[in-house]
Amino acid sequence: MREFAYRVSHCDHSRLAALEVFARSLPRVAVREPFVEPAWPGSRPAETWFAAVLRGLLRNRGFGVRELPFMGLARSTLYQMVWRWETNPHRRQQLCAVAGPLGWTLPDLFAVADEPYSKEVRPMLHCHHLGRVFAAAVPLTTAQLIEVATEADRLSVREDHGAWQPVSQGFADACPDLVR
Repeated sequence: MREFAYRVSHCDHSRLAALEVFARSLPRVAVREPFVEPAWPGSRPAETWFAAVLRGLLRNRGFGVRELPFMGLARSTLYQMVWRWETNPHRRQQLCAVAGPLGWTLPDLFAVADEPYSKEVRPMLHCHHLGRVFAAAVPLTTAQLIEVATEADRLSVREDHGAWQPVSQGFADACPDLVR
């Protein structure tokens, strides 16, 4: 999932739209047995209601904290967010960072987090269009995820550096839904 998220996060908006269509066009494989959700290894149970909601949203996309694309937040901050969501001066920036990969608009995620929202608040790197591709990929098999990641590389014309790099492009500034 980390490799998939990284590769997809290098696509701009037009390429994300094409990638979402591509992911949704792949055949869905019938599930032979009920899904049993594995526990997050080594993580503490969520202690606050929004931490539990955020953890559930991440798991719904097939992500743990380690699989998320680079969002401008430290991994320790992300672990804190899914363990104990407390009042702090950085809450708005944290919500702005995670909304895009989850596929949520800022007003919607702010409402769920019971945080005041203003139109001046902007995503840091990724807007909700990235999360739409992740949501389209949820029912795909591993082989299909590899196929979508290969298509993301083809579309983004990203230069392969031969190793995973922690920073993706992020095209939030060019989001057609947020044009000022």
